Amino acid sequence: MKISIFAGVLLLSAAVLSVDGQSWFQFQNKHINAGMTAGQCTTVIAARRIVTPPTLKNPRNSCKGFNTFINTPNVNAVLDVCVGGGRPHGNGFRISTATFSLIDCNLVNQYPPAVPYNCQYNGVARNNRRIIVRCDNYNQPVHFHGSL
Repeated sequence: MKISIFAGVLLLSAAVLSVDGQSWFQFQNKHINAGMTAGQCTTVIAARRIVTPPTLKNPRNSCKGFNTFINTPNVNAVLDVCVGGGRPHGNGFRISTATFSLIDCNLVNQYPPAVPYNCQYNGVARNNRRIIVRCDNYNQPVHFHGSL
């Protein structure tokens, strides 16, 4: 009985994972922040614990070099990119028909190199940008690819 419950949980977990290994909830944490200003990049990235995960080459979390936040109070407008509010943009991506305000956060080079969660960022506000996302099988954004 315990094995069948474990197997069921494991299968359910695998089904919930997106094509990029990130969920809609994680996408929102990394990329949506209503009312954010360019000067808040350092604070928001630290508070949300946004990092570059470990790799074989770098076995520790590290400061994320670049992150974009969609500055909208309407998460449904972002969800719409995956259904009626976006069009195919090659390689499984979709581009929004609506435009958004964005905050691009760039890591500031620090010496000695900063470690999470002491990373410093400079932010740049961008307006009227169409976003490019990858959607999962549930028509939810799971990867922010860029903007035009």
